Amino acid sequence: MTRQETVEKIVRKYEGLFDIHPIDKDDLGLVCRCDFHVHNEKFVMVKKAKLWEADCHEYVFVFSAKSFTEEYFLKCKEYVISRGEELIDPKPGHMYTYLTAVFVCDNYTEQAVRLLKKLRYGKNYRFSLYGWSDLRAFMVKADDKTLFCNKNRKEFAKFIKNI
Repeated sequence: MTRQETVEKIVRKYEGLFDIHPIDKDDLGLVCRCDFHVHNEKFVMVKKAKLWEADCHEYVFVFSAKSFTEEYFLKCKEYVISRGEELIDPKPGHMYTYLTAVFVCDNYTEQAVRLLKKLRYGKNYRFSLYGWSDLRAFMVKADDKTLFCNKNRKEFAKFIKNI
């Protein structure tokens, strides 16, 4: 399977629940951003008697590159964090926001994979009263389906493997 076919398959899997925003960012190989938003609330009898509410968001950035190197990974990570922070709106009712970077490549360096596995980024807003955000990252090698993810996101790797 080629890199382009793998990217299309991943985006097709997200199309059911996510809003797809095609992006052509040549310097990073960013293909699209997929957005997911959920608002939950519980009330008694009337909507003014609200017991709780929770807003959950996820932004998935899909990158396609010939080679996955340390420099490329660091550039993309900074882009996802800066763009993600612009999209996050911490307020009462905000529960969490996931920022997810999916990299599809033809080859990779071991140092880049080490950086990806060690990646940890999370942020609390007002001592978690206004929610939190977390960064997840996955790298898929297109031809042999090799998959790497950051350490604390192995449970989500099953989703990518199923694709």
